[in-house]
Amino acid sequence: MSESKSSKSLTTVYRLELEGDGSLSKRKQFIRLPPPVKPYILRFNIRSGSFASHGGVLYTNHPLDGGDFERASFRAIRFPNDFSKPLNVDIVIQQSGSFEFYVEYQSLPTPEKTKITTMVSEMNYFTVDPILETAPRNRILSAEPLSDENKIVLPLDGIVIQSLLPKLMGTLSQWDAYMKDISDLGYNMVHFVPMQARGSSDSPYSIYDQLSFSDDLFEEEDRNKSNKEKIGIIGRTVSRLDEEYGILSLSDIVWNHTASNSQWLQEHPEACYNLVNSPHLIPAYELDSAFREYSKNLSSLGLPTFVHSESDLNAVIEGVKQHVIKKIKLWEFYVIDIKEALEEFKKSLENDTPVGENLFKDINIAALSFKAQADLLVEKGLFEKSSFGQRFHKKIDIDVARAFIDRLVDALPVSEYTTEIEETYVPTNEELKLYQDPELIETEKKKQIEEMSGEKKSNFSLESITERPTLVRASSSRRSSTKSQEKFMEDTQVAEIKSGSVELSSEVESRDTSTKLGSGSTSTETRSENSLSNTEALSNEQPVASTAVKPRVRRVKVTLSLNEIKIKKFNALINEINLPFYKEYDNDIDIILENARNRIRYLKLDPQGPKQGEINKPHPLIESYFTRIPLNEKTRHFPEGALVVANNGWIWNADPLKDFASSNSRAYLRREVIIWGDCVKMRYGESKEDSPWLWDHMKKYTELLASLFHGFRIDNCHSTPIHVGTYLLDAARSIRPNLYVIAELFTGSEETDIKFVRKLGINSLIREAMQAWDPRELSRLVHRHGGKPVVGLTSLTSPTNYKGSMEMECLADVSTCTGVDGLSDTPCIVVPVPGSNPHALYMDCTHDNQTPHQKRTAEDTLPNGALVTMTSCAIGSVKGYDEVYPKLVDLVKEKRHYKLHERPLDVVKKVLQHLHTEMAIDGYIETHVYHENDCVVVHRVHPHNHNGYLVIAHCAFTGPRKNRGSLSPMKLRGTKAELLFSVSLDVHLNEFIREKEYLTGLPSSLRSLNAPSLIEGNDEHGQFTEITLPEEFPSGSVILLRTWADKQHSSLDEFITSDVDEVFSDLNLVDLNIVLYRCAGEEMDTTGHGVYNIPDFGEIPYSGLEGFMSALRPIMKENDLGHPLCTNLRNGHWALDYVVDRLTRHLEYAPNLRKLCSWYRERITTIKNIPNFLIPKYFALLIKTAYATAIRRALNQMSPFVREGGSFIRSLAMCSVQMYGTVLSTGLHPTGVSPSMAAGLPHFTYRHMRVWGRDVFISLRGLFLTTGNYEAAREHILAFGAVLKHGMIPNLLDSGRRPRYNCRDATWWYLQAIQDYCKFSPEGLDFLKTPVVRRFPKNDVFIEADDPLAYKYKTTILQIIQEIMERHARGISFKEWNAGPNLDSKMTPQGFLVNISVDWNTGFLIGGNKHNCGTWMDKMGESEKAGNIGKPATPRDGAAVEIIGLLKSTLRWIVELLDMDIYPWKGVEIKEGRVKRLVTYDDWNDLVQQSFEENFYIPLEPNKDSRYVLNPKLVSRRGIYKDVHKSSREFEDYQLRPNFPIAMVVAPELFDPHHAYQALKTVREVLAGPLGMRTLDPADWAYRGDYDNNNDSTDPHIAKGWNYHQGPEWLWVTGYFLRAYLYFDTRVGNGKNDPHETVHAITRHLLPHRSFIETSPWAGLPELTNTDGAECLHACPTQAWSAATLLDLFDDIKKLENSLNA
Repeated sequence: MSESKSSKSLTTVYRLELEGDGSLSKRKQFIRLPPPVKPYILRFNIRSGSFASHGGVLYTNHPLDGGDFERASFRAIRFPNDFSKPLNVDIVIQQSGSFEFYVEYQSLPTPEKTKITTMVSEMNYFTVDPILETAPRNRILSAEPLSDENKIVLPLDGIVIQSLLPKLMGTLSQWDAYMKDISDLGYNMVHFVPMQARGSSDSPYSIYDQLSFSDDLFEEEDRNKSNKEKIGIIGRTVSRLDEEYGILSLSDIVWNHTASNSQWLQEHPEACYNLVNSPHLIPAYELDSAFREYSKNLSSLGLPTFVHSESDLNAVIEGVKQHVIKKIKLWEFYVIDIKEALEEFKKSLENDTPVGENLFKDINIAALSFKAQADLLVEKGLFEKSSFGQRFHKKIDIDVARAFIDRLVDALPVSEYTTEIEETYVPTNEELKLYQDPELIETEKKKQIEEMSGEKKSNFSLESITERPTLVRASSSRRSSTKSQEKFMEDTQVAEIKSGSVELSSEVESRDTSTKLGSGSTSTETRSENSLSNTEALSNEQPVASTAVKPRVRRVKVTLSLNEIKIKKFNALINEINLPFYKEYDNDIDIILENARNRIRYLKLDPQGPKQGEINKPHPLIESYFTRIPLNEKTRHFPEGALVVANNGWIWNADPLKDFASSNSRAYLRREVIIWGDCVKMRYGESKEDSPWLWDHMKKYTELLASLFHGFRIDNCHSTPIHVGTYLLDAARSIRPNLYVIAELFTGSEETDIKFVRKLGINSLIREAMQAWDPRELSRLVHRHGGKPVVGLTSLTSPTNYKGSMEMECLADVSTCTGVDGLSDTPCIVVPVPGSNPHALYMDCTHDNQTPHQKRTAEDTLPNGALVTMTSCAIGSVKGYDEVYPKLVDLVKEKRHYKLHERPLDVVKKVLQHLHTEMAIDGYIETHVYHENDCVVVHRVHPHNHNGYLVIAHCAFTGPRKNRGSLSPMKLRGTKAELLFSVSLDVHLNEFIREKEYLTGLPSSLRSLNAPSLIEGNDEHGQFTEITLPEEFPSGSVILLRTWADKQHSSLDEFITSDVDEVFSDLNLVDLNIVLYRCAGEEMDTTGHGVYNIPDFGEIPYSGLEGFMSALRPIMKENDLGHPLCTNLRNGHWALDYVVDRLTRHLEYAPNLRKLCSWYRERITTIKNIPNFLIPKYFALLIKTAYATAIRRALNQMSPFVREGGSFIRSLAMCSVQMYGTVLSTGLHPTGVSPSMAAGLPHFTYRHMRVWGRDVFISLRGLFLTTGNYEAAREHILAFGAVLKHGMIPNLLDSGRRPRYNCRDATWWYLQAIQDYCKFSPEGLDFLKTPVVRRFPKNDVFIEADDPLAYKYKTTILQIIQEIMERHARGISFKEWNAGPNLDSKMTPQGFLVNISVDWNTGFLIGGNKHNCGTWMDKMGESEKAGNIGKPATPRDGAAVEIIGLLKSTLRWIVELLDMDIYPWKGVEIKEGRVKRLVTYDDWNDLVQQSFEENFYIPLEPNKDSRYVLNPKLVSRRGIYKDVHKSSREFEDYQLRPNFPIAMVVAPELFDPHHAYQALKTVREVLAGPLGMRTLDPADWAYRGDYDNNNDSTDPHIAKGWNYHQGPEWLWVTGYFLRAYLYFDTRVGNGKNDPHETVHAITRHLLPHRSFIETSPWAGLPELTNTDGAECLHACPTQAWSAATLLDLFDDIKKLENSLNA
């Protein structure tokens, strides 16, 4: 199908590619789809081999049958199980809303985990925009109707909305005049703040009754009508707005709170957060009540009732500490009640209650630090008896504590029980007379001084308490302590025991050194109230009464009982456990005080606050956090706490996904909530069961509004529980499926925004221009919401600044699908779905933010509003903005009505807002935004006809006004322009008079300015229009221009894509190699020119289309018009000329390209004549069109296996085109030009290095036979057969001129290729009769190609096969022709000796020597410095395992041919000594079969070694196969390499299946890398994983890349490993019962390969990688056999699938 076919006639398929586990990538977290005006298809795509492809099932709640949506109802659709085809699930989208999907799949068994489990992806979402229909209007500039239809679909980007306060418009009957004005100004939707009955505050957002509307909307005679009748009046009014004025309506919806005086609260307090269902709020309520009481009593407490200064504020806060915090003992909600705990502990001791003896038996508690002991007791014994709302809710499990203390005390030494202490006693009169005590006298004096100063000091150490007996004595000194420790143990003394004597400790070290904000006195008393000294803990006696006689101290010995020791230890530990709880309390108190301070400051002092004045009942010190529902007959039956309900509010920078009123939050206690005292917060709970009445009530409210209005604005959306919003919006959409939903989110996180948007199906997020703080930020916001960029934020003076965007034509593909009507093979256009940013409703100003006059200057009203209208998104404003209101309307207190017909911005807003809608409908999706100084320029352009509108705005963020904006002259390339208006806003502040009855704006008027200079000209880049500002263009001014392309190009898209199929219809695969590929070496060889070089970017990989596409793909995907290629295209026509000129240079050898050259030339000539800023777009369209057609043409010439395969198979197959082309320096024949296969690009491209025998015949099956290019395969087989010499084909063909015969394996790959060709091609076995003219004489003498003896005789392919078999059977021994430095400067003389023979004891081919490397692992040392020159890294002489496999495959096939009487020779004649004998092919075949396992297998169990030929001393891995048999370096036989899987593929019969499977598992574990196979076991001493051919070190193992095959990971052997794995796993492994398991495992392994080929600029798979898949810079980025062997694999899989389905 032609790419140029109009997309309007095609079904649209949106392709959504999923990640490997069925989820969406991070870039696709929000998927937004267009409104289903016509049903379209959403295609879910997963990659073959991904996790999700294994039994993958898509589940979605989108109605598949067009029925009703039910969120919990998911329908299942299974992904196809055919690996070779795209794994797609298509669903028809015909309903708007928010939908979910997930993918379920099966895990794959592994050797470690054989059980299959069901896996489920995360939940994913997609949102479908609503279909908004309205009456069409006339175009603002031409008065032509937008449409002839009665209704027109309004794109979301075309919405122009105005926010209104209904209570300021009078009754509904008065609205028509307002609506006429609104419609005339270009608004097509109005946003009403809530119209429901309002609560006592009169705020529209404090709703008294959700199900009734405010009486002030209705005429007097209607106010007594039923609620149903009133709703009908509202409905008719809303309908009339749409029908008569073309205005859709949208209402706020408030789900989070209700008015604090709502009548239903008295019936359903459970719908709120009250003290019964939310007891964790009790501390906050007690604090709130204390604040209320304190506010009333300020005067009586002698505290200021006016806060005039920070000093007054400080006094009030100090009073809070004393009269609020201290009074309510909040600390009791945090800590353990020590007295209660001790009583329970003592009681347990007294009762000798049994405890768990084994609880701590394995823990040496005594060895732990004191802190660690306390932590352990917390871990094992702390629990909460109730919620945070109960005092002392934290408890210690006494049984656990008993077991803990018992274990601790058991380890105490005896000295802990008996000690000498100082005892305080009161002396008798006689003792006083005898002994005077100076110290006591001095102590008494100090005590009196302290009491006079009001200071009382104490000190303590919990550790000392724990370790030593304590007694009561006043301390004479102390170290400073924190508030958490002060008075913690008042009148407590610590005795320190040293060497049997007792010394008094004068100081103890504080544990908590933190000092918080001024709540120390509170904390001090807290601790003293809830702490006991150990003496108090041990004694039940009353303290000694105070006497006039001062006490003295004496030494006594005390023995503590076991229980006393236990009590002492327990007491100390509980005190330690409480410490962090007290710190937590301290922290919360500090936060409470700071938040109270800040809020009071705002309310009373802040210039931006309300400055409330005197603290009284209407204006208390601070707002109440709770509403107290009145106690009456209706509420009396509720518990008292149920009538205390939390008010709603908001929190700075809060996590919107967390409920700040829940038990997990202390926001109400900490006073973090900025409270709305007139609103009670709703409590929905986790599900409807938690609050059924509330859910039902709000559902009715939601359904009511959905039945009336076209959309919702979700108030306070970020505080709406997502599950609640989802439930209610589902209910709304069941009433109005095309509901338009907007919201303002204050999450502070784009990621969190998306969570709300995608789950709720929010269609637009409110953003505001007034949030910009300067013109640069405003330009950034306009750019963000402006649509597809045409230009970046660069200077318009540059001729490169305009950039044409990449349209859908560049990203979409034409295909077929099952259509929406169920018909198959329906033409469709497939569009990839990228991730989206949430759609914006960009407001110039919202109804709850300050006006330009308040935040900037009044004059900025004009430029700010004009810039908003030029964005490509929904836009909006608030009533009063167009009227230039001096300040934000107070929606609570304002009573005046809007004044009619006040429209100072009339002409500007009217034109721009109408144009905004028209541009959205017409498709003006390209935008340029440019900022310079105070000026911002926005240019909206249509992508096809290139008409546009350009606004220049001179912002007025600050005064005084500037006379002229500083803006450089602008050149519009290829564009003409005309002025629509040039105006400035004049505001006359001194004339403003506030009216009593009506809201009015500042006296303002629009003043016409001179037109800008519009000068047309031409330069080297073509025609332009230069725009220069007029001399007067003051801040607060706007210019609007209409622009159009100098020459109309509306049909250019169609022209570029026209006739493309016809042009490509005659091109063959060799032609397409030229069109698509050709690296620099190939292009230079043929035409003398290289690839295109993009300045500041570099050379593209190919001169053909693939080269340009490698640069264009990311440009088109990201719309990256700043890319160097786009710059190059705008700056000149070099790339355009290159595309057609290079093809012209190929015409001599590719005349089929002539039509394509003409097609290119016609289109390029046209593109050259368009404005240069559009050239990148049309160049991309041209290249993409040609590229897609070329790929399609190539695939159409390939096999059904390729055509019907998935994208990965097709990409691999295109490598066959990539590698097969014509170069002049080489080919398949010494004379004439012929296409040939390159081994890899760009290193193996021309002359003798292009065509390698081994590479060709390893690749031939995959690249040519599986793809159906039998002709190319045949030509290569014949060409190499022609140069057969010594019984061998050459390694390097060199066109047959001077081929080199130095590899032992290429000949056997050649024979395998002949076998494969006969099996694949239609020619079949008849090919064996094909004659081949031989290049060399029969005596193997080298002659030049033009020698008369060359090409003198013929043999058939059958004769060539027999010649090869005979020559090898009899032995081959020769020295390479031209041996020496001219042939190979690095090889030693012995290396040129080629020797091959058969060991007739085993039937194995033996060959090579330690001086050469005759297999594919052919790296010869090159470094003199390192000493490896002339030394092969991997000689692999002897019997290489893959050669034996290939030999066996050939023998087996010949035996089969003999059985069919096709092969005329029964065997080969060999000479043993002087005796000749015939070795039949049957015998040779059997001999190899019988010998293989014995000589190659290394058993898993050493006790079986005797059954095999091996040297156990050299075995490093078992359960594998040798790499070589009888190599000259015996250890190399036992190296683990990826070669035996090759033999498994070509001759699986050689292998014991169980041995083979075990060996393959080892290979998978040890050698399989991300892309390639490690060429040596990483555990091997010789392993070096990174190849660097430039390495010039002295290390012989790596110098000059000597480790080429000693670890680097080669890709071509991956194909053979996986083919072997497929074969044996389906016979004896996990796939035995279900081969699909094996296929899934294999395709999953290939996911990195798929990703690589899709993203590589070379569009192929590399030759090799370094360690663990790291890029190898010295490898070919695309190699023939790397792609070929994977095609072989997929062919095997396809045949397996066919056999299973047969």
